[in-house]
Amino acid sequence: MYPLTCVAGYNVPARSGRFEVMGFTVTVEDETADSYFAIVDDPAIDQSGKAGLILSTLDYQKNVLAHIKGDGSAYDGTLEWHPVESIKTRYGLSLYYTNVKAGSVCVYVR
Repeated sequence: MYPLTCVAGYNVPARSGRFEVMGFTVTVEDETADSYFAIVDDPAIDQSGKAGLILSTLDYQKNVLAHIKGDGSAYDGTLEWHPVESIKTRYGLSLYYTNVKAGSVCVYVR
């Protein structure tokens, strides 16, 4: 299991390609406000490129692999999700999020 990164080693979870998602962790910007994070196996990703998309709205007709919401009350500042079994992507990952610290998203794959 390893995080999705770019060539320079920085976390870049919005990626094209096929891999098995093992989970994600995200740090929340404002712990007193609601937060939301979702990863989508997005057919709109350009397969000849390397990057996925940052989505402005979450379309539930797309392949939403996981989504989690923090409610801002008695909250520790981290959203995380780890499935029992890995989930395979067909196209690559796009992200949708609100109230998330920039650069704190880490998607783990196998």
